[in-house]
Amino acid sequence: MKRSKNYYRAIAVMVGYIVGVGMFGLPFLTVKAGVFSFFIFLVSLGLVQYLLHIVYANLIIETPGFHRMPGYVGIYMGKGGKISVFIAKLIGNYGALLAYIIVSGNFLYQLLNKFWGGTPFIYATIVFGLESIIVFFGIKAIARAELYISTLLLLVVGLMAVRGWGVIDIENFTSLNIKNIILPYGAMLMALDGAGSLPIVAKLVNKNKTEIKSIIRVSMIISIIITTVFTLTIVGISGAQTSEDALTGVRSVLDDGVIVLALIFGVFSMMTSVFGVAESVKETLWWDFKVNEKLSWFLAVSVPYLLYCLGLTSLVRVISFIGAVGGGFAAIMLILVFKKLKKQDKLSLFTIKPHKFLLYLLIFLFTCGMLYELYFFFK
Repeated sequence: MKRSKNYYRAIAVMVGYIVGVGMFGLPFLTVKAGVFSFFIFLVSLGLVQYLLHIVYANLIIETPGFHRMPGYVGIYMGKGGKISVFIAKLIGNYGALLAYIIVSGNFLYQLLNKFWGGTPFIYATIVFGLESIIVFFGIKAIARAELYISTLLLLVVGLMAVRGWGVIDIENFTSLNIKNIILPYGAMLMALDGAGSLPIVAKLVNKNKTEIKSIIRVSMIISIIITTVFTLTIVGISGAQTSEDALTGVRSVLDDGVIVLALIFGVFSMMTSVFGVAESVKETLWWDFKVNEKLSWFLAVSVPYLLYCLGLTSLVRVISFIGAVGGGFAAIMLILVFKKLKKQDKLSLFTIKPHKFLLYLLIFLFTCGMLYELYFFFK
């Protein structure tokens, strides 16, 4: 079958969106919960996210015009649904921005502290200042560079796997820790979430149904492979010494050239990702809720930094929370919209329609995940 000229570009965009900060917290959580727990959630949530991506893509195809998720949900669920999803996505976006600040600050500290000294907080503040300026002026070229930087980061992950193969210790892999078995849930849900890229993907291929399904399937497979290779490589190398951001814990094992390269591309990848997410928050507040443009910019960039200053500096806590709570609630709303689409016979991407028992089961599990993560987070 002949593919459209943007088919492979759309795959790259979706993979670049999925493979991000959520992946960096998984090795640490895998050490705590065990490899068996990692694979349970990788397979189960991989299938669930694939289903949710198809649901969202179906929603985009069947609804005239282009919107963000709150706008799509508002059309089918009313103003209450629109505001609810906006709040959930705001939690997710602010949490993602906070995670980017944490990771990029840590990576920059690892790169420069032996030359200039300082603390991770100082480097995170520097990153915050640069990112704020970028968002204020809206430098689109940097956003377009994210695709190339993400590609280079993936090549670095492959290089780490090759160079680290000889020092992987099988004894570093704990099979299962029942006490912590649920720990990877929120982070894995976030790490495999590519829903935010689907409006762009749909535009790139002009809402071509066949290509969109193929893009989602291929992108999910590639992302799962990358996540698995990265996680198992880091755990195999550093074991109990695995750090929350994954890379700083393997510095004593891998040669400096590989780690420095990984840290550099990690910093740039995080910064360009911040630009896209912060710009999204800014435009949503400005366009959809009629907040002043400059105030929208200030709210988009200042809230995550304020949370960082208040002490939310644990990467795994942040990505677990936004994955389970923000991502879980958004998923529930998508399932409710799916039910409405089913009643209206608008399931053009589904040859086999999921049974309502599966839908209710997913809603129940997402709700349990939200409650568990809220308890764990505040505990």
